[in-house]
Amino acid sequence: MTYKSIVLFFAFFILFNTDRGIAVAQVNRPNILLFITDDESWFERGAYGKTKLPTPNFDRVAKNGALFLNAYSSATSCAPARAALLTGRNFWELKQGAFIQAWLPREFPVLTELLKNAGYHVGLTGKAWGPGIHPEDGHPANLGGKEYNQVKVDPVKRIPQMSIIDYNANFSNFLKSVEPEQPFFFWYGSVEPHAPFDPDNWKRLEAEHSVGLSDIYMPPIVKDTEANRKGRANLGYEVCYADQRLGEALALLEKEGKLDNTIVIVTADNGTTIGNKGKISPYDSGTHVPLAIMWPAGMSGGRTVSDFVNFPDIAPTVLQAATVSVPSSMSGNSFLNTLKSTSSGRVDKKRDFTVTGLEWHGETEPRSNSFRTITTDRFAYIVRYSNHRPVEPYTDPKAEISSEELYDMTNDRWQEKNLIDDKKYTKVRNDLKKKLTQYALQTKDPRFTGDMSTFRETRHYVQERRKRGYKDVK
Repeated sequence: MTYKSIVLFFAFFILFNTDRGIAVAQVNRPNILLFITDDESWFERGAYGKTKLPTPNFDRVAKNGALFLNAYSSATSCAPARAALLTGRNFWELKQGAFIQAWLPREFPVLTELLKNAGYHVGLTGKAWGPGIHPEDGHPANLGGKEYNQVKVDPVKRIPQMSIIDYNANFSNFLKSVEPEQPFFFWYGSVEPHAPFDPDNWKRLEAEHSVGLSDIYMPPIVKDTEANRKGRANLGYEVCYADQRLGEALALLEKEGKLDNTIVIVTADNGTTIGNKGKISPYDSGTHVPLAIMWPAGMSGGRTVSDFVNFPDIAPTVLQAATVSVPSSMSGNSFLNTLKSTSSGRVDKKRDFTVTGLEWHGETEPRSNSFRTITTDRFAYIVRYSNHRPVEPYTDPKAEISSEELYDMTNDRWQEKNLIDDKKYTKVRNDLKKKLTQYALQTKDPRFTGDMSTFRETRHYVQERRKRGYKDVK
């Protein structure tokens, strides 16, 4: 069905049913711009009050909409994190999609295809889902939309180690392809600030943004040395670069008169690479991501929200805003009511915790990055898994637990003191373990149900791919 035919259908439906009092979907549905960066923790953005990096465009979205203080990625690895966002499911609910370098099974509907089927014009630029493969039973690279990656940055102007894609030239071409009055969804996948970084970025940061090495924010989880400051500044320059691209995207929407009815979602797929407590780690710096959302025509601005939201919640929220049915396959919960509220703080009292995790990110045995973390306002409880195969059949979910950790998030924001052996916190540990177990069983996490066969097969597959330089071995 073409977009025009969908519009005619809705127009006929409204005309035919107006006198019957039947509620119908609005034809003037919101556009959606999902701007997602690569490897960026919450504290890299100015609106959170930690960094001196200039991020005026993220801050603008936060000021004119809502800044989320407790936004989390489902996984601390890009492919499973992005898969969770697209499918509205926790990464562990995605079979092979729970692993980087595997595939995202077609049995799980994705946000982009659902919107496309509902009449949205769908496109993407930059990094989408991945890295991974796209077999016949997996979702394609374009996720049901059209790729706009044809326009490249002038090689003379391109900064080493940064994307060759001219994101906004491609976004402009996408906007030109949208039919009048047709709603759109655009996935804007900034590769920045993913490592590696050009070693001279710190010089550019000072020259272009007046941020010197002494201005660089150094979380206590990384040693404060000149070398580390330069490393953080090299990353920081790419954060600023991504924020400038966000500003250009907002300007394009304003020029086209589309910004007012566009839901602008700005986030990152997982945390910053920083020491051993960022990306791929079970700690807050690896899972806690920036999130700002504005929708001038649909929500109040100037709000700071402390509700815990996770990537699986984004797809049902967007679908509800677009008046598209949320499939039963999605275990995430829409937070559209939070967006439409005029309140700050804890808007939805039920959003008082979140669960994150990881299965694999390129390690070779016996090393294991597998974990689950439950985080509340006050505490974070971590379970690590060894992946040492017990005697088959695998029936005991406890068999691979290698360690547990507990942190007081109020007094130990950077998780430097493990309280797991402190008897004063035994009840806290037991309560969080029970809450984690209940949620994991509710969402059929193989680590808790004991049904680990698919995870074991996929882990073997991706490790074999790694040995072969990530060439297909299926």
